[in-house]
Amino acid sequence: MSTTSRELWHRLWLLTALITVTTLALLGSYAGVHSDAVPLASSTASGVLDVDTAKDALLQAKSDAEQDAASDAAGTSSFSTQVAVANQILTSAAAEDVTGPSGRLTLKTVTGLISAYSYWIGLAGQVPRDSPLHDGYMHDAANVLGAPGDSVAGASLMSRLNALQQAQLAVARRQASFGWPLVLGWCLSAVLVVALTAALVEAHRFHRGRFRRRWNRQLVAAGGLLVCGAVVLAAFTWQTHTGLFHARRLLERPHAGGQISTAGAEVARRMADTGFRAAAAGWIVAGGVALMVLVVWALVPRINEYRVKASR
Repeated sequence: MSTTSRELWHRLWLLTALITVTTLALLGSYAGVHSDAVPLASSTASGVLDVDTAKDALLQAKSDAEQDAASDAAGTSSFSTQVAVANQILTSAAAEDVTGPSGRLTLKTVTGLISAYSYWIGLAGQVPRDSPLHDGYMHDAANVLGAPGDSVAGASLMSRLNALQQAQLAVARRQASFGWPLVLGWCLSAVLVVALTAALVEAHRFHRGRFRRRWNRQLVAAGGLLVCGAVVLAAFTWQTHTGLFHARRLLERPHAGGQISTAGAEVARRMADTGFRAAAAGWIVAGGVALMVLVVWALVPRINEYRVKASR
C-alpha cells in the first residue's frame, strides 16, 4: 500500500470515528435539554396553574359563604359554582399526573376535604345566622379549608394543596434544570465539533495538495453541514433553555384571579415550538449519517485509485 493510500485510510478512519463520537455526544446533550421540556410545557405547567385555580376558586367560595352568612342567605349563591369549579380543575390536575401516585392520593384527599367543607357550610346555611350552631359550623368549615399560607405539613385543605403544588414545583425545577452533566456534555460536544471541523479542513488541504484539485466538494459539503447543524442545534438549545428558565420562574410565583390565565399564556409563549425543537433530535442522527456518506464519498474513490495503481 502506498504512502498516500495509507494516509487517506488514516484520515478516513479518523473522520469516521470523530463523526460517530460527535453525533452521539450531540444527541445525548441535545436530548438531555429537550427531553424534559415537552412534559413541562404540556403537563407540569398546567398542573401547577390548575392548583392555583383551585385554591382561588375555594377562597372565592369561602368569601361567598361568609357573605351569605352575613346576609342570612340560604348559602346557595355562587358558592356551589365555585366549589364545582374547584372540583373540575382538580380533576384536570389529576389528569396531568405531574407527581405520580403521591399526587393522585393527595388529590383524592383534597376532594374528600372539599366535600367535608361543603357539608359544614351547608349545615351552617340550615340554621339561623345568630344561632351558636351557625358559628360552630362555620368554624368547623374554616378549619377544614384552612388559610392560603398554611404549612405544607398541615392537615387542612389548603395545606394539602400547598404540599401538592410544592411537589409539582420540584418536578418543574428538575425539568428546567441545566446541571453540571449537561454543561459537561455540551462542552464535550463543542470540543468534538471543533475537532471534527479541524479534521475535515486538514483532510481537504491534504486532498488539494496531493491531487492538485482546489475543491473536494464532498468534504466542503460535510464541513458546511457540520457547522450549520451545530449552530442550529445550539440556537434551538438556547431557546429551549431560556424558555424553561422563564417558565420555571413564572410558575414559582403565587397567582390569583386573572393572574393565573396571564401566567398560563406567558408560559405557553415562552415554551412555544418546544415540541418541534425536541423532534430535531432525529436530525442529529440523520446529519451524522449524511456526514459519514460524504466523507466516504470524498475519500474512498481516491483510495481505490491508488489500489488500482499499486496492482498494476
